[in-house]
Amino acid sequence: MANSTASRWSSPGWRWLAVIAILAAISTALVALPDRNGKPLQRVKTWTYQLQGFEGGLARLAETAGDMLVVDYARAAGSGMAPLTRDEVAQLKKKPDGSRRLVIAYFSVGEAEEYRPYWLADWRTNPPGWLLSENCRWPKNHLVRFWDEGWRRIIFDSPQSYLAGIQQAGFDGVYLDRVDVYGDLAARFPEARERMLSFVGDLAEAARAKVPRFLVIVQNAEELLDDASYRRAIDAVAKEDLLYGVEGTGKRNPQAMIAGSIEMLEKLRADGKPVFAVEYLKRAKDVASAKAELEKLGIVPVFPSRALDGSDPLAPETSQQQPAEKDNASPSETGTPEYAATNCNGVWPRTAGP
Repeated sequence: MANSTASRWSSPGWRWLAVIAILAAISTALVALPDRNGKPLQRVKTWTYQLQGFEGGLARLAETAGDMLVVDYARAAGSGMAPLTRDEVAQLKKKPDGSRRLVIAYFSVGEAEEYRPYWLADWRTNPPGWLLSENCRWPKNHLVRFWDEGWRRIIFDSPQSYLAGIQQAGFDGVYLDRVDVYGDLAARFPEARERMLSFVGDLAEAARAKVPRFLVIVQNAEELLDDASYRRAIDAVAKEDLLYGVEGTGKRNPQAMIAGSIEMLEKLRADGKPVFAVEYLKRAKDVASAKAELEKLGIVPVFPSRALDGSDPLAPETSQQQPAEKDNASPSETGTPEYAATNCNGVWPRTAGP
């Protein structure tokens, strides 16, 4: 019997079958590995960024042809928000031509938002120890000591976490906002930068422990890209206001500022991972110019309204607006540099400070 077995394995046919079996096993193992080089994101040539304005349902968003959708994990429902179902996320994953696209969940990790399911009504008067000041630029958004265990449990470090809900709904990844909150807290907490590097790394590790190919995109905080471990943990960066908008809506940023951000973003591109850009512009000529400039840099742009509600940012302004304001934002529009200049000292109210 032993000789028969040896003879069988020595025949060319059996050797080929063995090779095929080994290759199949290797292929299966590779499929199970996380995509750490951002390959699905490298195929994104157009994308949509919309967090609200779903009152009529998701059909209109599903009809868009972009390669990636960044959407909120939940949509308005009565006085609160209802998480998207797995079926709704699956609907969004299919382009009109039937091909597949990425659907990524917006996920603010540096601020607690009053309209989220985790928010408790008495936090306004009896806040947990990790809850800090309300962000002057975005009312109802509160800065947090993000490294506190209580916040970590809410965000990703528990079976009932926000991240767990996103993954159960079938999203392809997360779009982490307010990673740059560490800079707002640096005066109080000099260790905030190192804590944020650890926080993002821990979140990414927890996410991929459950879904190996789960994607992690970070908005802004490009200065963290000088840390190699941070670059390994994430799959892409999306930079807001890279070319325009820091000092005023539609106003070109200082060239030194643009060059500094690009230098950091190039560190990620050198690792073979993509960079996206979000520019909030109100004039068609600015959009055309920015699009050409960003694409020349190898950056994939999107040009939404500042409200991220699916409205056309190039639509004519209302008749009530003064002509001098038409290329800029109203000082009453929260989140804009005009609002911040009038009302805020960074993220703090003008009468307060860190």
